Amino acid sequence: MKRWHTFGLGCMALACLAYPCTAGTSERLSPHVTLSRGAVNGVALEKDGHKLVVYGDPQQRWDSADLVLFTHSRRDVVWAGRSLVEGGAQAVVPAQEAAQLAEVKSFWADFRDKRFHDYDQQSTKILTEPLPVGRKVQGGETISWQDVPISVLDTPGYTRGAVSYFVEIDGVRYGFVGDVIYGDGHLFDLYSLQDAVPDAQIRGYHGYAGRIGDLIESLRKIAARKPDVLVPARGPAIRQPAPAIDRLIERLQSVYTNYLSINAGHWYFKQRYDTLARRALGAAPKVPWMPYARTILQRPPDWIVPIHNTRLILAQDGTGFLIDCGSRAIIDEIRKLQDQGKLRAIEGLFITHYHDDHTDKVGEFLRETPCPVYCTPILADILRRPEAYRLPAMTANPIEPLQVVPDGHRLRWKEFSLTFYHFPGQTIYHDALLVEKDGAKKIFFVGDSFTPSGIDDYCLQNRNLLHEGEGYLYCLGVLKTKIPPETYLINEHVVEPFRFDRDQIDRMIATLRQRRDLLGELFPWDEPNFGIDERWARICPYGQEVRPGAWADVTVRILNHSEKPQTFNAVLNVPQGFEVRPDSASVKAEAGQEMQAHFQVKAPAAAQPGVRVVTADILFGPWELRQWCDGLLQVAP
Repeated sequence: MKRWHTFGLGCMALACLAYPCTAGTSERLSPHVTLSRGAVNGVALEKDGHKLVVYGDPQQRWDSADLVLFTHSRRDVVWAGRSLVEGGAQAVVPAQEAAQLAEVKSFWADFRDKRFHDYDQQSTKILTEPLPVGRKVQGGETISWQDVPISVLDTPGYTRGAVSYFVEIDGVRYGFVGDVIYGDGHLFDLYSLQDAVPDAQIRGYHGYAGRIGDLIESLRKIAARKPDVLVPARGPAIRQPAPAIDRLIERLQSVYTNYLSINAGHWYFKQRYDTLARRALGAAPKVPWMPYARTILQRPPDWIVPIHNTRLILAQDGTGFLIDCGSRAIIDEIRKLQDQGKLRAIEGLFITHYHDDHTDKVGEFLRETPCPVYCTPILADILRRPEAYRLPAMTANPIEPLQVVPDGHRLRWKEFSLTFYHFPGQTIYHDALLVEKDGAKKIFFVGDSFTPSGIDDYCLQNRNLLHEGEGYLYCLGVLKTKIPPETYLINEHVVEPFRFDRDQIDRMIATLRQRRDLLGELFPWDEPNFGIDERWARICPYGQEVRPGAWADVTVRILNHSEKPQTFNAVLNVPQGFEVRPDSASVKAEAGQEMQAHFQVKAPAAAQPGVRVVTADILFGPWELRQWCDGLLQVAP
């Protein structure tokens, strides 16, 4: 890949936006309504010496309020209202998200272990400290404040249980709608919509923008209220709500139609994808599904043995080369083959990607059957240090030793030629293996990256980047230019080897390029990858242990998706009583580089054992992203 560079220079990078910087400004929307622009919006309604605040006070200018209305529970928004609530204001929160505001201690205590084998894929912006909840509300209720009625509308989408508030004051119908819209028909990001879709029997991991249908329905309900002005949690006030909402719905549907058309899940889930399409696109959706791969074999060659979601390459002398090992059942099947005399020994193991169903039992297998374990450099660190990452479907089991080989490395094993490829398909950390046997079919083991219906990008948290020369555009380029055209692909979850024709490869490339353009229209970012890559800013290691009175090294890593250099600041937020140095880092990064800012955190000498959460603010250009990414410190006994 061209853009994935790491530099140990204490530097990071971010992108700029098309929207002008309005942070730190105030605007009188009407005689009794003031909008305060900061990292998020704050709105004050004033009457007879009383104040009601929506979202919070991002500039910390208001001393007190009667009520603070919260539309959803994400910490990158809620922080703005905390000081008012702790100063005596009553927090009004969505009933469905009250637990995410008030009961976060138990979440983080459990999450130290639950972050492994995680297939739920919910918002990562969980509060680090509980917020006192005064009143829980849901759609259909009315809040009365100073004889002013404020109606509540359920508006799920950006989060599961979000609400919006509607009030008429000064002759203006206002809607305070959280993050369901940004500016003139934009959405802040797409990965926050990842979720299960129960009526399609799709779990969270497979639910690409799973709440998109809920979001579209919420937008239509908001439009039906005929507000004069919408004030989202971020961005400018929207003074022409109807056309902005129409634009957003059209953009969402265009992106989703594009996504469905070449998705691998259409092979796995068949009619369930029709349900997904109807939820987002209407009763008679028109999705231009790509036809299945035109060449599909009924079974793999005899020298390839399917074992659950693993494949065994069997040489003529009875030795084997294994592709992945995620379960004890796989190890047991290997033992059976050995007991039956069909397999003499395993002489190598190749790992396609880090997901637990491909790696969880590699260590156990190696203890019983030592052999070289191969991967390319992109996989080495996450396999050795899974605790340093927060990604879907991770194993907690580190893998060592590793035989790390460069991209394109060729190895002769028995009658086979093996070529190792970096292959950032289903996830950014992914490899593939081309196996060529003398006088036999060529097989390309692509992990979980393709099925006969297309690309396996149904989990946004897997980091499927859309830069030229990266992600699936890179993988399709490999299929088109580096792999012999007669090669068959094997996904270990699909029994049948298959092969795309050249026109299908070109179609997938064109669809992804169109998707990039569509996402560019959907998001307010200057570069759409910021809106689909949740981990462009991350704390590393994600989880680590620290002893009372000791220092721990914490790094904030930023991948600058922007096409030009950016300067930004990072501020590390630590728990009460902890020390941090330096206070902040101000750095510049070139386009396309992943950079690092280094901090040290010291636990108090009297710190009790347990999990603590650190977060990082990221500030650049017009953006101030509070508590944007998080990491865990486990205080040791």
